[in-house]
Amino acid sequence: MKKKSIEAIRQDIIAKPILNVPAWTVALLDPTTGTLPRRKTDINGTIKYSEAIANTGAPGVLFAASTGWGHVRNFQEHRTTLKTGGDAKLGSTLKQALIRIEDPLEQNLRLLKELNDWGYAIVWTRRGANLPPDASDSEVADNLLPIAKAAAEIGLPMGVYSISTVDGACLRPSAVKLLLEKLGKDASRFVVAVKITEPVFEESTQLFLEESALENKKIVQGWDAFYTRAMQAGKRADGLNQCGATSGAAACMVKAFDNMYKFARAEDWSSVAQIQKAVTEAFYSMQGVDKDKFPDLQIAKFVMGLGHPLTEERTFKDGERLVSTVEKLVEEKETQMGGRLIAESLLIMGKGEYASPFYGRLNKLIND
Repeated sequence: MKKKSIEAIRQDIIAKPILNVPAWTVALLDPTTGTLPRRKTDINGTIKYSEAIANTGAPGVLFAASTGWGHVRNFQEHRTTLKTGGDAKLGSTLKQALIRIEDPLEQNLRLLKELNDWGYAIVWTRRGANLPPDASDSEVADNLLPIAKAAAEIGLPMGVYSISTVDGACLRPSAVKLLLEKLGKDASRFVVAVKITEPVFEESTQLFLEESALENKKIVQGWDAFYTRAMQAGKRADGLNQCGATSGAAACMVKAFDNMYKFARAEDWSSVAQIQKAVTEAFYSMQGVDKDKFPDLQIAKFVMGLGHPLTEERTFKDGERLVSTVEKLVEEKETQMGGRLIAESLLIMGKGEYASPFYGRLNKLIND
């Protein structure tokens, strides 16, 4: 069968978002090299890592999101990550990119055109930290409107984010509804999805599912602990699932997410719950005291052999929090399957240049 062009894939996504937006997407980590005070993007590592993720069967990857500290980079560093992603050979895995709404509009308009040329299937942008927390729906819609219009003019499908840990406030369904109205019937077709990374399901994901203006848009769960709940809530009478997932945790637990999705499709919720329990415990092992704050996935990056944060450092003591948790998960019958899948995921870079500093311990969990 002839492989579809990226233009045809985009048209499919625009025509039927619920069917064609990737069922789950990995929000990628950001391999780094160099030393403090400011490290650099590891271009070779970024390509090899994204290709390793794609080879596990992930249907989509997202470059330059907050999982990879995309929000703390300068614009040129941000562009470098996206250009490098464009060079990766990912087969049928769809490339997605985050546009930072706080960057100057002229730069973002040029970047949209480049992303189109680099073969990205979907672009995303956030509500924006450049707005006050109490911004009105009209102010939020107007902030999103120029990028949404530009994406539509180019022919790029676009999704919008709610991530209050970065933006300072959530994106409301009413603001997205207003954005669609302001875009008009034709251009609003290009807004294909909403991604929700919020700590209270009933006040976020559930409200988007209940908004009739979004009934043909994909609702993408971004807070990993709610994956099972979202997949159950998103089931529709037509056999489709309105919910998908874009996961930062999948950046380091990709094989666990691959299996969760397969079990969810089979409606084997018991197996989904077993893996979800392991994922959640590993996820929270990288978190501080405040459970409303997103975990420090840069710890996982270090454990995977992909380097340190852009302007900081992680230690073996930090990595121990995650690795010892995975060891405990494998010891317990209820979480053993998920624990082993997580261990395998942490070792996807193999034994070469990017070998995990915890390779021996993690490998033992897989082979014992």
